[in-house]
Amino acid sequence: MPVKKKDTDRALSLLEEYCKKLRKPEEQQLKNAVKKVMGIFKSNLFQALLDIQEFYEMTLLNSQKSCEQKIEEANQVAQKWEKTSLLAPCHENLQKSVEQNQGKCPAQNCSVEAPAWMPVHHCTSTIEYAF
Repeated sequence: MPVKKKDTDRALSLLEEYCKKLRKPEEQQLKNAVKKVMGIFKSNLFQALLDIQEFYEMTLLNSQKSCEQKIEEANQVAQKWEKTSLLAPCHENLQKSVEQNQGKCPAQNCSVEAPAWMPVHHCTSTIEYAF
């Protein structure tokens, strides 16, 4: 059965609730491991993969949609992710952040952790582009 965004949102909510209950010192390793999973669920890459799967199933495999409709929806998905990538910091700054934080979110008071290879980033400022 394919994974849907609402399913991952629900799983993330359940994981957050579970983490809140882990308070004993001997539970901290488990808590950290669960937080890593949460970081993966929250990552842009994971969300992009969900979008691709949803697009493939709902649009490309839909025999009731015309080729023109599929083109329009493909362009909408591409445009969404192009806009998302414009808001992301440049690769150099992101790499520096990963090295400094070693998988911990750089945002103040954020407990999200991810594997060291996965950048965790929260946009804290607005970037304006002039075209």
